[in-house]
Amino acid sequence: MSDDGAGKPARSDWVTAYYDALEFFWWEPQHLGRRKHASAQLDTLGKVSRHIHGIEVTLNQLLNQFFTLAPVSLRAELFEARFGTAFAPLDFWGDDTVRALGVESIVQPDLLFVSDSEVVSIEMKIRAKCSVAQVLKYALLGVAVESHTGRRRSHSLLLLGKGDFSDLWQERFASVAELQQAMQADVASFLSEGRKDFRPHEERFREVAAGMRIEFMSYADLAGFLQAKRPPASEVGPAAEVYRKLIDGVIGDLDRRHLANVETRE
Repeated sequence: MSDDGAGKPARSDWVTAYYDALEFFWWEPQHLGRRKHASAQLDTLGKVSRHIHGIEVTLNQLLNQFFTLAPVSLRAELFEARFGTAFAPLDFWGDDTVRALGVESIVQPDLLFVSDSEVVSIEMKIRAKCSVAQVLKYALLGVAVESHTGRRRSHSLLLLGKGDFSDLWQERFASVAELQQAMQADVASFLSEGRKDFRPHEERFREVAAGMRIEFMSYADLAGFLQAKRPPASEVGPAAEVYRKLIDGVIGDLDRRHLANVETRE
């Protein structure tokens, strides 16, 4: 095991294994049908490592893996804690399922969960800002889910970011109510931007955009929520051990990115 430079072994967990796998393909890109280029800016392993440990896409992939492996009940508990209403068990819809909706060129959700009665999406931001058009794309995604399944549902969007709600926007929206006013003002221009396939669903799109529940959660809040769900060390057995490892991996990565500062308890 390598040393982290502080006199103790480097952390070794499922998150570290994920980053190690990414670094392997820097060393041997031929496995992906690629080759190294001398002109590449990321020309050392150190640069590559710093890059992949900081970008939003790798955190998104880690959370995708986490929610795939964590108990299904955790999804409903997370959304109930943030939206204040109960949720039925939600299925996680991965990239293959989203591609089947035919909206991949318009919106690519960070995380999408669907039940018989609900569509819940998560949009993550680290450095980039969110936009009104991006939120409206999630309303369009909800309409696509309804069209694909033949069932109307309620729609919710959880915005995950640093700081507070206003930090997500160039416009510095102070509240969800301000954001929703801007959404209604932009609906017409949003629909006019070459989205002909959704013209037959325009009325439903307007309904979803107007009624979609939107909440904000900071990464620090997410870490705190997960910490509260972490089984204590006194709870023995394979299931509790694996669940602790899953949660500790996510919290550890958020902490390393300076997005949260939560000490794991024993």
